[in-house]
Amino acid sequence: MTQRDTSSDRVGFHIVRALATESPRQRSRAALFSGAGVIMLWVAGRMTMLHVFIKPSSNYITGDVQYYLWWMQGGQPDPVVLPEYPLPVVWFLRALHWSAGDSYFIPAFATTMLLLDALLAVAMWIHGHRAGALWWIVLVPFLGPIMWNRFDMVPAVCMGLAALWYRRHPAACGVMIALGAAVKLWPALLVLPMISRHKAAIRRLIAFGATGVALALASLLDGGWGRLVSPLTWQSGRGLQVESVPATVPVYQHFKNPDGGYKVEMSKYNAFEIFGPGASTWQSLSTILMALTVALAIGVALLSWRRNGLDHRSAVLADLVIIGALIIANKTLSPQYFVWWAAPAAMVLDRVSGENTSENPPDPNTLSWAQTWCWTAAMFLLITAFLTQQVYPLNYAGIIGLPPSRISTNLLVSRNIMTIVTFVACVVAFFASLRMHRPAQPTSAPTKPVHATLDER
Repeated sequence: MTQRDTSSDRVGFHIVRALATESPRQRSRAALFSGAGVIMLWVAGRMTMLHVFIKPSSNYITGDVQYYLWWMQGGQPDPVVLPEYPLPVVWFLRALHWSAGDSYFIPAFATTMLLLDALLAVAMWIHGHRAGALWWIVLVPFLGPIMWNRFDMVPAVCMGLAALWYRRHPAACGVMIALGAAVKLWPALLVLPMISRHKAAIRRLIAFGATGVALALASLLDGGWGRLVSPLTWQSGRGLQVESVPATVPVYQHFKNPDGGYKVEMSKYNAFEIFGPGASTWQSLSTILMALTVALAIGVALLSWRRNGLDHRSAVLADLVIIGALIIANKTLSPQYFVWWAAPAAMVLDRVSGENTSENPPDPNTLSWAQTWCWTAAMFLLITAFLTQQVYPLNYAGIIGLPPSRISTNLLVSRNIMTIVTFVACVVAFFASLRMHRPAQPTSAPTKPVHATLDER
């Protein structure tokens, strides 16, 4: 044993002894104060978001929610309402409109997203993912108040809870993935790294399938086949959105030569798209990258099946790789999509289930290397989130206006480069985790309060 290992063991021994000698009142007081500090941090971050929101450069971001409200006020039947979204989104918005009415629909929508944000932070905290909870609390303000004015927080929280419950509650994990897919479709791919021949994986897959089939049947009965598939046909007809990674080169060329034949316009799909020389080529590249992303997800599924399941960390990291590939390939990339990446990313910043067991423990050096890359990816994602808010809403006018702004264009190019860098870090973290050669752990029921067990950290 090295001197470094001995020192670490001594420190760990003294910490454990100190905790053991604390009275229950002292432990409760420490937990109260730490919890109070986290609440204060969460409130401070959301107040910062509010401060950004009230600026003239930001308060226009309620446009999407006003668009939802317009549909709710129209009185049209479900099959024709918001054809770009799955029908469960319409049901959710109708319920919100029924409860809040026209006058309070927008604040009720924002409050719902705010509560979901808090829900995920609390869930991580009580399950022992303290570092992940703190990182999430900081990350959301980096993305900014757009998180209150888009419903992408719904699939993000669903995927965060699925990542949290991967081992402990496999059926609930499957349900969360299905609910996320019912809102945004793409989370359906994220069940693929979680398949295996384990009983827990089978329960997860059955819960995912049952929930997904039930929602699909309900959508079919409510809107018919055409409405069931309309979100797919809507997306396929869209052009190259100005913020997407494949649009980086045309956007930069548009900045360098505003008279070079490029134009940025609002399309019939309610998005700013770029048109001009080579734009169609980059759009075709986006289609190829999306096909490769689906192939990647299937490849990870085959890997999981051959290994008879991935361990908790590797499964979540596989999902992060798939999400990153989806974001890079997506020709319709919007700033709120980055919260998809953030929610499951928070789950791998602490030790996950099975990594502190005495039976089949991971190699400490390999685990440390995997954790280092998880934190590296998380730090890159924080930078990406910050740049995303700088692009939209704070400097968006400099991208869609004429002439294009140097600052806005450089911010967008930097954000897209950081997106690729973050994806690479997720890939490295995934392979580092695979090096532990640890099979998926069997499901076990907790015997202590979850936040008090080291097994779940």
